[in-house]
Amino acid sequence: MAESNRYVFRASSLCNGEDSGCGCVEVATNLADVATGGTVALRDSKTGLVSVFTPHEWRGFVRGVKAGEFDI
Repeated sequence: MAESNRYVFRASSLCNGEDSGCGCVEVATNLADVATGGTVALRDSKTGLVSVFTPHEWRGFVRGVKAGEFDI
């Protein structure tokens, strides 16, 4: 986990703001591009917990999403 105060997070426009209780996942927009070796930081809008991923981890996650590995 990382401290969220060093990141600038953005949520989807579908999230309807902080008071909606929607439980959105937010992504940090102030980090270097993952394609150039930067990291990806995600935050849970309900709990504020931040997870940081390496480019390798992020690409693996995106591949899994595209392949339907996390569909319910």
